Amino acid sequence: MPLAVVFVLSFLTLAAIARAQYFFPLDYTVQALAQGARHPLLESTLRALTLLGTGWVLAPLSALGWVGLRRLGHPLARFVPATVVGAFLLGALTKWLVSRPRPRGTDYGFPSGHALGAAVFFGAVVYVLWTLGVPRVPRWLGTLLACLLVLGVAWSRLYLRAHWLSDVVGGLVGGLAYLLVTLVVIERRLRSPPT
Repeated sequence: MPLAVVFVLSFLTLAAIARAQYFFPLDYTVQALAQGARHPLLESTLRALTLLGTGWVLAPLSALGWVGLRRLGHPLARFVPATVVGAFLLGALTKWLVSRPRPRGTDYGFPSGHALGAAVFFGAVVYVLWTLGVPRVPRWLGTLLACLLVLGVAWSRLYLRAHWLSDVVGGLVGGLAYLLVTLVVIERRLRSPPT
């Protein structure tokens, strides 16, 4: 629970700073670095990676996860739909409340919904890997792959000039905060006797 509190407070702090329309010097520096790294081969790879943070990909993947957990008879299955919908609502509501512009475009940027969604989904995958008794090597490889995919989605948002660094960090921190709080609630509900 203390880790969840740290992430929630960090997310609220970042949101307050973004709401004040403050941009960190690092936002501009990293944006310039990302644009300096542009290359035709990276373009298609990062456009594909960024799709992993969209609802068009995460919703079907979540549905597959739900089906898989149900088939295993795992009690987490019943929480998958609410967790996915909640993550989407958190991102949309925060964007509306903060109303911070993107580097280009007219939509609001804080937090990055792609980064938030990827952090929640792939973070949940890691949680399942570590709680389902998956053997050590596949568990570690799955964890490494999940982390790399989240970082890839995050970098793609900078590379494609869809977000500032602080938007992406806000999405990652917000996603992890939401996931950790959700997991605390889920674990408590699973441990409490049925009424």
